Amino acid sequence: MNHRHWMGAIGAALLACSAHADLLNVSSTSLQSTSQEAIACTIIGTGGATYQGYKVLVAFAEGGSADSNPKLRVRSLSSSVVFENDNWQGPQYLNGQVVNNGADLASLYTSTLSRTPNQPNDAAVLVLFSPGEAVCAHSTEVSSTDLKRASVALTDVTNMVLGVKALSTQESFLLQKLLPR
Repeated sequence: MNHRHWMGAIGAALLACSAHADLLNVSSTSLQSTSQEAIACTIIGTGGATYQGYKVLVAFAEGGSADSNPKLRVRSLSSSVVFENDNWQGPQYLNGQVVNNGADLASLYTSTLSRTPNQPNDAAVLVLFSPGEAVCAHSTEVSSTDLKRASVALTDVTNMVLGVKALSTQESFLLQKLLPR
């Protein structure tokens, strides 16, 4: 069984490397608790437009019930970049430092994805990563050891951000704060 698992993983990696389309969205629906993560991973596409050399992505972690409370962590597999949030309207962290207030990003979520997260206690982050970078979005339940259904998604919104006729001064400022220094 272990041999089949590795062969399947190698096959999936080969298919991913030969794919011609860039990431638009990757999502996973799973069960999570305080000790079990829901995870979605991808390699950021190398084609298409960039925002100052980076792809702009939105990550959502949405609980499947009103009493679910997901915490989201999006990390690079090749560098020490980690974004975190546990309430989409609250602070968003980059490597442990507050970079944005999620409520300030509501109009950007709406203009690119036509929605905000479903529940007030769902999590979301706006992230920037280099093309070709491997990233994973992890979600855990904040307040329950019981398994709860959760959906984790990463969506490339670069073209939509660039296509917005005029980003507000605040939205431009929020994106600038995410650029690596």
